[in-house]
Amino acid sequence: MKPVVMPPHRFPHFYRGGDRITELRGVPGPHERSPEEWLASTTTRFGEAPAGLSVLPDGRLLRDAVAAQPEAWLGPEHLATFGADTGVLVKLLDAGERLPVHVHPDRAWAGRHLGCRYGKTEAWYVVAADEGAQVHLGFRHDVPRAVLAERVERQEAAALLDVMHARTVSAGDGILVPGGWPHAIGAGILVVEAQEPTDFSILLEWTGFDLDGPAEGHLGLGFDTALGAVDVRGHAPDEVDALVGPRRLERSDTVLPVLPRAADDYFRMHVARPAAAVTVPAGFAVVVTLAGTGEVTGDGAASPLSRGDVLAVPYGAGDWTLRGDVEAVVCRPALAAPQGPS
Repeated sequence: MKPVVMPPHRFPHFYRGGDRITELRGVPGPHERSPEEWLASTTTRFGEAPAGLSVLPDGRLLRDAVAAQPEAWLGPEHLATFGADTGVLVKLLDAGERLPVHVHPDRAWAGRHLGCRYGKTEAWYVVAADEGAQVHLGFRHDVPRAVLAERVERQEAAALLDVMHARTVSAGDGILVPGGWPHAIGAGILVVEAQEPTDFSILLEWTGFDLDGPAEGHLGLGFDTALGAVDVRGHAPDEVDALVGPRRLERSDTVLPVLPRAADDYFRMHVARPAAAVTVPAGFAVVVTLAGTGEVTGDGAASPLSRGDVLAVPYGAGDWTLRGDVEAVVCRPALAAPQGPS
């Protein structure tokens, strides 16, 4: 099986953005609010299936192709660990406006309340950012749950942001966002996002967005329950620093990690900038080509690769190789499966 170049896969969302995805992928979005593209996705939007599922060039859903040939797509070790589940969701996200403050549950909370072994820990690799663009991540000091509930009910966005860490970002930054941590991506930032394969989001803010927050923002559980997913502890600056991975801008003949080691329990994200050739071991991967031209070789055959291409790489491609003056982000599932309800 060869690596597959995936067609564009965008759909409307509640916030503005997407121009940088259009420029990268060469295809406009369907709506002014088309700020995300889900890449090689077998995950559906929460409550909106089948939205979110990626389509292969032959018209089949990737989900169905994986279900029909799980070992060819995922490999025997992956199947033994995860089952017929890719174990990762990858997106392009271009924030044309600041996203609302929100939170994704961790695995323990998702297991108790949603019956799912996955939470939604995620990570951002910054592809481009306006000068001074910021992300908000975690509370700077403890916020009593009653105070949090009151601020959410009153939609006191400024008060929420004021108590959060703000971090200025630039291209090449990799940031892990643990489940439970409140966060918001600021306007003017394009990221490749890797995450656990769910669409669990709890809104702490919705005013000013194309949302009915009280109806949409609590995963159908009610806010009394949903706000229990929020990590209300204060985190010191060095805790936030520990979520930022190494900046890897050099050329190398191995893939280079861009996230802290703690991310490996959830997914793996690396950059590839071949000095001569980067070879990646067999296994399911999603590859986002950010710059340059080159070729990808898998299953004994070489295919051209250029900026904006997105690949779904099946296990059946074997060890696969990138060559040329290219820069790509390689996202793969974790090596160990999450524990909890299946």
